[in-house]
Amino acid sequence: MRLIIAIAAGAFFISGLGTDARAKDLKKQNQFIEAVADKKLVSGDTWLIISSDGKIEGIGRNNAKLTGAWAWSKRYWCRNVVVGQKKFPEDCLKVKIEGNQVEFVRNKGKGDAIVYTIAN
Repeated sequence: MRLIIAIAAGAFFISGLGTDARAKDLKKQNQFIEAVADKKLVSGDTWLIISSDGKIEGIGRNNAKLTGAWAWSKRYWCRNVVVGQKKFPEDCLKVKIEGNQVEFVRNKGKGDAIVYTIAN
């Protein structure tokens, strides 16, 4: 019985390492465009499309219209957005992708994170 538990624990540990190894920081604009641009990203009842031409559109919380623009700066995705009547300050985010999950971390990777799923 102990052997089975040890094998199961080892498999869990190894699969966890494999997950981290597959996550990829998107550090260049061309990587970001290839992986994320022009695809529908969904998180709960929020969705957005980050167009390769620098535009952002979608629906935010409470069915509020989301619009904005983005540009690449060094290794960060920088954006300006308006959700409903609220304009958010410009922010540059660190972007990481793993499979169909895209993680955006505010304040150049030092702030809060939000994960979106790339919809099919």
